[in-house]
Amino acid sequence: MSTRVGAVIVAAEMSKRMEQFEQIMKEGSLTFAERVVLNFRSAGVRDIVMVTGYQADRLEKSLGHLGIVFLRNEEYEGANMLDSARLGLRYLMDRTDRVFFCPVDVPFFLEETVRLEMEREESIVFPTCRNQVGYPILFSSSLISAILDYQGSGGLKEALDSLGLQKICYLPVNDEGAVMDTDTKEHIRYLMDLHNSTLMRAETKVFLSNVRTFCGPGTVTLLKQVDSLGSVSEACAKTGISYSKAWKLIRNAERELGFPVVSRMAGGRNGGESQVTEEGRRMIELYEILEKRVSEAAQKEFCELFLKSELFSKSRRRKKSDAAERKI
Repeated sequence: MSTRVGAVIVAAEMSKRMEQFEQIMKEGSLTFAERVVLNFRSAGVRDIVMVTGYQADRLEKSLGHLGIVFLRNEEYEGANMLDSARLGLRYLMDRTDRVFFCPVDVPFFLEETVRLEMEREESIVFPTCRNQVGYPILFSSSLISAILDYQGSGGLKEALDSLGLQKICYLPVNDEGAVMDTDTKEHIRYLMDLHNSTLMRAETKVFLSNVRTFCGPGTVTLLKQVDSLGSVSEACAKTGISYSKAWKLIRNAERELGFPVVSRMAGGRNGGESQVTEEGRRMIELYEILEKRVSEAAQKEFCELFLKSELFSKSRRRKKSDAAERKI
């Protein structure tokens, strides 16, 4: 069985860095939040949770197309980053074998860094650059219970350090974006340009069809939330899908498949409880296997056709060179 890897992105507070450089990120580019999600997605991480708080409605609406799970920290104003991280970790605890953690205002780490971390077998992996510990941090899901119980005043790194584990990896990476150690406009633009030079990729979305298309990333994300929360209305709140659209997606899938994917029971939360059926869970499992295989095949062909092409190799080298010159 392949290792299940998830990611928690904390975006509950408006950091000074995000506030200061929000306009830069809007100049025909990706937002901080989109970049962090893209970094994980490009490396094959699919189970992604973003913890929101400040301007949650706006953020969730702008990212609804990404098919990630949103959890809200309603008490974000008086909370620290670890409090928000715990919400995401609690959700992923039984769904994954390993979990990445990253704050949303460190968006320029590279896909290569994510892949290098996943190749390691230690219980905790900290990426380092220029002798500084950076993000994203990767650790075993078996540590989540201890993190939830941590009573210290530090953050996630301190919580992990307090476990006294021997299997810890400080992984050197050639990735300035992983440490994000300066807050000048010039350096932010340099990191953004450098990150942009690595983003060329093949993007795939898998849809299942019979007479009509009935299952895609949005439907799967919705069903996984229903299965976790036991409520269609709560699942809608977490995924940014309207209640009427959610039931339309569910009924369409059931019609095309010929079996129920959601069971409804009277009573319970919000006047009724819902759960994904065994057939529905099996469909999700098979869909995610197919999605991973299609993505891997597309990436392999993309590398062969594009990245090994002299035309595109020159383009990437030129972009990196331009970014380096702007840094100077």
